[in-house]
Amino acid sequence: MEVTIQANVDAKSYFDFVLSTVQTSLEVSGSNEKIKKGLTFEKSLNTGFMKTEMCKVKVTDYVYPKIIELDYISKSGKNTIRYTILPKGKDACEVTYRETKYDHNHVEKKIGAWSEKGYRKKMEKRMNAVTQYLLEQKK
Repeated sequence: MEVTIQANVDAKSYFDFVLSTVQTSLEVSGSNEKIKKGLTFEKSLNTGFMKTEMCKVKVTDYVYPKIIELDYISKSGKNTIRYTILPKGKDACEVTYRETKYDHNHVEKKIGAWSEKGYRKKMEKRMNAVTQYLLEQKK
């Protein structure tokens, strides 16, 4: 699944926000390392109502301030999340969020069109909320 939005903030600010969320997860895991390609750490995931599961997070691609890709590996499979943030002028950027789910056999899991549509709207709303937050912080 892929979602792209046009954000009215500079690309570096948006990327730094995404990076700060990953850095916070890293620090919660007890590490004081900085994010770089190849870095791995453990993270607790909410997997449903009152359920959590530990997963391994690996930074598989990292190009500051444009790309960050993370693999979340758990008992239920692997999710790959990739943010690509491209500048589109002084105070504008294009943000692309891509998530791919794999089962234990490394086969991509397909989700139903109805579920994907709902999830896509939810991600678009989240991404736009980040834009609004960054604009408010700028004031």
